[in-house]
Amino acid sequence: MKLPFLNNVLAKREPSPSSSITLKDFTMVYENDAKYKNYALQIAINKLADALALCEFQTFENKKPVQKDNWYLFNIEPNKNQNQSEFWSKVIYKMVYDDNGALVIQSKEGEFVVADDYDISEFAFYENIYSNIVLPGDFRLPGTRKESDVFHFKLHNSEVKKVIDSVYDDYGKLIAGTIRNYNRGNAIKMKLNIGAIFQQFKNNIVTKEDGTKVTEYDQVMDDMFDNRFKGIFTDQDSVTPMEEGLNLDPISATPGNTKSGSVTTRDISNTFEDIRDMVADAFGIPRGILKGDTADNEGMHKLFVNYPVRSLADNLQSEINRKLYGKNEVLKGNKLKIQTNMINTHDPVEFANAGEALLRVGAYSPNDILRKLGEETIDEDWAKVHYVTKNYERTDNLKGGDETNEEKSNSKSNQN
Repeated sequence: MKLPFLNNVLAKREPSPSSSITLKDFTMVYENDAKYKNYALQIAINKLADALALCEFQTFENKKPVQKDNWYLFNIEPNKNQNQSEFWSKVIYKMVYDDNGALVIQSKEGEFVVADDYDISEFAFYENIYSNIVLPGDFRLPGTRKESDVFHFKLHNSEVKKVIDSVYDDYGKLIAGTIRNYNRGNAIKMKLNIGAIFQQFKNNIVTKEDGTKVTEYDQVMDDMFDNRFKGIFTDQDSVTPMEEGLNLDPISATPGNTKSGSVTTRDISNTFEDIRDMVADAFGIPRGILKGDTADNEGMHKLFVNYPVRSLADNLQSEINRKLYGKNEVLKGNKLKIQTNMINTHDPVEFANAGEALLRVGAYSPNDILRKLGEETIDEDWAKVHYVTKNYERTDNLKGGDETNEEKSNSKSNQN
């Protein structure tokens, strides 16, 4: 099944608009100001993309799971140049970084491609119109596309990125100040005392190789700062010349995070942890997931899957079903379903009792259990069937049990 506009002409090669900003340009422009924020955002995007890549995009026909073209596109190869993991990673990246969300176009061959840039005209009672669509490789699609012709994925809260940007305005300045304090606190700072004897060289005039005349005092000082100190100092280090009779004392020491008051990298990392926690909270991801904590790993993993991942999967699933299949087909049981429970891994031994219980009540077929364990399914009819191995009955359909030996004996005596 394909989106309805597949018979339209393919894209032609044209240069992108000069206003379009590539990821490389974005990094170059904002590298100094937003690199810590972008790093925290990228961690969150990677976590969500990795989780989504582990999900199975199940496709159904007449309410029965099938593995045909759409299943292959969503689970293996959305297009010739990307696998499933790369494709969904870019989708999520665009959902976060692009204010308008991620736009996915289907090619004439049925492949899915994420647009690099586009414009959108929104309406209340008519379909939105997408124009100036630029695909990877600077391919610009001619004409426009209607809402029903594309997949348009947006975060439930499209303001998340703006809120993070706003809060980071202050944190970015705080990090810059912390780094400056670190460099200043750990740099070499020396005072060069200039005695009265050396001051006498100001009266001696010498001629330099280029013919200019300077005092011997200036010549020695220039040589000292330009040449002799180079082997000792770096860009952050400094020497201050002080004439005899002058003295410089610090007004107050710069506070640090150690008993001695010195500044360490912990100041910087602690501030970054605040930014990382802020991003985690914005996306509903447990803070320990982004940090890589192992304490209560199982509990955090469940929260991660049950909230941000399932919410994201539902968002994608709804958009795909309403555009690719449509109302009539979905009501018939022709649809796509993203199985987030495939993210969890199960130990065969630990899962044995639960698997046996799920099998005997008819909840899972043998193949369903194999999928849970990450094993290959069996291409046999009996492995696809659901079994009920216990005599479960409804309360309004209960039947009497077998007679006991005593009851049988009494019944036989009565007959005699």
